[in-house]
Amino acid sequence: AGVFRNQELMDEGVRQMAKLTERAKHLWVKDKSQIFNTARIEALEVANLIETANATMISAAARKESRGAHSHDDHQERDDVNWMKHTLWYSEGNTLSYKPVVLQPLTVESFPPKERTF
Repeated sequence: AGVFRNQELMDEGVRQMAKLTERAKHLWVKDKSQIFNTARIEALEVANLIETANATMISAAARKESRGAHSHDDHQERDDVNWMKHTLWYSEGNTLSYKPVVLQPLTVESFPPKERTF
């Protein structure tokens, strides 16, 4: 999905990512060497990129508003009442949870300088 999105496009993106995730489970690295194995590094990078793409697609498909770079054609307004929260994605089961955004500043007392002793 690009910057301008609709629900149908995002749902299709989630389905395509699920297919790609399944395909990636069957990837293998021909080079079995232990030293300077760039193929192994690239395979690990692909796995990481797929995880990141899943988190992005599933989180975006769940968000029913437009905010920042997430421009949702079906929900063009920002919705702070329902969506002023952080989205947390878990790879186990592709599940989401949410954490509230803390708008109150935290007060941290400063430490007075003193000599280090060991």
